[in-house]
Amino acid sequence: MLSTYPCTAKKGYTAAVYEHVAYFLPFQQKFTRNEALEVMKKNLAVYVTKAGEAKSRSAEIIVFPEDGLYGFSYTREQIFPFLEAIPNPSQLQTSWNPCRDPNRFKNVEVLIELSCIARNSSIVVIANMGDVQYCDKSDPHCPKDGRYQFNTDVVLESDGTLIAKYHKQNLFHEDQFNTPQKVEIVIFNTSFGVTFGVFTCFDMLFHDPAITLVEKYGVRNIVFPTAWFHGFPILMSVEFQQAWSRLACVNLLAANQHQPLIGMGGSGIYTCGEALTYVYDMKTYEGHLLIATLPNFHNKPEQCLVQNCQPNSVSFRHDLDFGLLPQLHGKTFPSKLMDDIYTFVKLEATEGNMSVCNNDLCCHVSYSTSNQKPFEDELFALGAFSGYHESDKYYIQVCVLVKCKEMEETSCGTPITSASTVFKSFSVMGNFSSKAYVYPEVLSSGVKLISAKNISFSGPKMTVESFNRPLLSAALFGRIYELDNDVP
Repeated sequence: MLSTYPCTAKKGYTAAVYEHVAYFLPFQQKFTRNEALEVMKKNLAVYVTKAGEAKSRSAEIIVFPEDGLYGFSYTREQIFPFLEAIPNPSQLQTSWNPCRDPNRFKNVEVLIELSCIARNSSIVVIANMGDVQYCDKSDPHCPKDGRYQFNTDVVLESDGTLIAKYHKQNLFHEDQFNTPQKVEIVIFNTSFGVTFGVFTCFDMLFHDPAITLVEKYGVRNIVFPTAWFHGFPILMSVEFQQAWSRLACVNLLAANQHQPLIGMGGSGIYTCGEALTYVYDMKTYEGHLLIATLPNFHNKPEQCLVQNCQPNSVSFRHDLDFGLLPQLHGKTFPSKLMDDIYTFVKLEATEGNMSVCNNDLCCHVSYSTSNQKPFEDELFALGAFSGYHESDKYYIQVCVLVKCKEMEETSCGTPITSASTVFKSFSVMGNFSSKAYVYPEVLSSGVKLISAKNISFSGPKMTVESFNRPLLSAALFGRIYELDNDVP
């Protein structure tokens, strides 16, 4: 659904995201509809409480995470009892408020409850649930079982009216769901005068619909339900949320699942890369309600639209001549990072410059540490990778400065959350393709973000001055979207 209402004159708005510990039964093989409803009612009861709490703290909108009502790891048949036939609000002749008119459609108990949560708390609700749409042989794409099953976000206005639904386009090993035949661009306007776009989890790593919402439609506020796993050191949840918000220069409301036992967690509220509030907690087993007040962006960003942040290939390669940069050419070594083989070089001196290349990408780091002998007990390395990320089917170019888990070279890229070597400052740069969207990422020890104000970033170069804290990782994560379909 696409609505193009202009924003009203509103200085800002208060938003909430809830990192939810989803209740589910991962070892049960079959569910009846009543059993599925009992599972979802337990999660909905939490949603009721958190929506009310968010409203009591002045929030006007709340985002709940992906798979928050029923969990994950289902087969296609197992998930079916959890699904509801959600009508498309843009195709209804009259608007529908499920809470006030519960008999208009059948077997939509969850949607009715979500509507009542929104209405009773007077708050806009974004929730993720399952949609089933039946089809027959007249549809050449109709699945063999006669139904489409979609990973779906629904939006309920503060009076309970269903105003939008979105089907996730880029599925992450989700065989229980279908991919929509056409990318859905879903934009909705709220009663409090702010226009939002929506996409889900793995969508953030692809051009459509995420980049299209920003570049083509000028959307400046994004709601983002997600169920995001560990992605050290280049795709940690809060790290990439901040980087995506920074490059697109948008307000981002990111709500993740809280499942520490499987490395799932990390939520936040960001404005142009500034983390107004965030959480990354793998030690406790309670949910987290985050609330922050954001500015209301009315127009397309003037300085940081995604396309305006990209490097000019010719001028960049002229300015960044690796032959003229001071370098220490250490011995390179390979190590696996998120299923890809990176080329690494060790950092050895208290301060210095290092370079390393992989295929058509060369990366360079200039750095200064405050330790007298910084790398006696910790191994840091600069890594480069340019190519097809086979396990998830997309093209990347990455320059990453990372703390290795152990002193062995093969541990570079293995997940780690703490470091003790203090970096005073550093710069990371690379000769990225002019077609790459380059996301700037920095994590300090403990998976802590730093203020966007402390990061100087321009296309293929990121500089952090007066860092003065233990560094976990720093990366320029480049995505070349247009190559994704060119499978090697």
